[in-house]
Amino acid sequence: MLEKSFGLLYYLKQAKNQKDEKRYVYLRITVDGDRREISTKRQWISNQWNSQLGRANGDNEETEELNSYLDLISCKVYQAKIKLLEGNKPVTAENIKEVLIGKDKKKHFIMEAFQLHNKQMKALVGQEVAPATLTRYKTAYKHVNNFIRWKYGKDDLEVKELDYEFISQFVFWLKTERYCRNNTAIKYLGNFKKVVLECKQKGLLTNDPFLGFRTKRDEVAPVVLTKDELTRITHKQFDTKRLNYVRDIFLFSCYTGLAYSDV
Repeated sequence: MLEKSFGLLYYLKQAKNQKDEKRYVYLRITVDGDRREISTKRQWISNQWNSQLGRANGDNEETEELNSYLDLISCKVYQAKIKLLEGNKPVTAENIKEVLIGKDKKKHFIMEAFQLHNKQMKALVGQEVAPATLTRYKTAYKHVNNFIRWKYGKDDLEVKELDYEFISQFVFWLKTERYCRNNTAIKYLGNFKKVVLECKQKGLLTNDPFLGFRTKRDEVAPVVLTKDELTRITHKQFDTKRLNYVRDIFLFSCYTGLAYSDV
């Protein structure tokens, strides 16, 4: 919807109990007779202000700096107007103000993004995702949630708050508070990293919180069964049918070389 009239005006406004000659510089946005005011957070001397032009008077660096700043704000107002038009939203003084102060931006949260990721993975179980993989991501979700509560005292954080400090402290927390071994902590971090990278690809996160962060897995020497031990397991009879079934699956893996995760 196009506006019929549009105007910008910069003026000086005296704050309560302000006794010196300086006044705060305000911007008044008028659209079709409807007005909204925004403080520029700058001050200027009242007797050095051109009320008709809405700019500071003078021929010095300070004057040029203020006027350039006001020109920049005007540019942002017109950009906000274009953004509203491109989004098929009404061009009103209130809507322009909301764009300028960032109220129009939807907030995105870490746990919400993780929850959506796990929900989509659940739908793929049996097709592209193994049940054990989903379980691991659910556990990682709980760890991240508990870490946020432990460190920040909140149930969730905005995605934009993710940084190097968050990642490094999360790994530290896994090792010290959850008593995870190094390789286990790295696995959970890897699960979380997948969610973070998805947020970055969606444009919800501009920085890479993993930039510069390094992890190294510990070398674990596998315990190899002897032929005699394998034979003893083969002939071992358990008290429950379930354990005998587990034994058969384990032996199947041993003789075929099929990975545990694939079994």
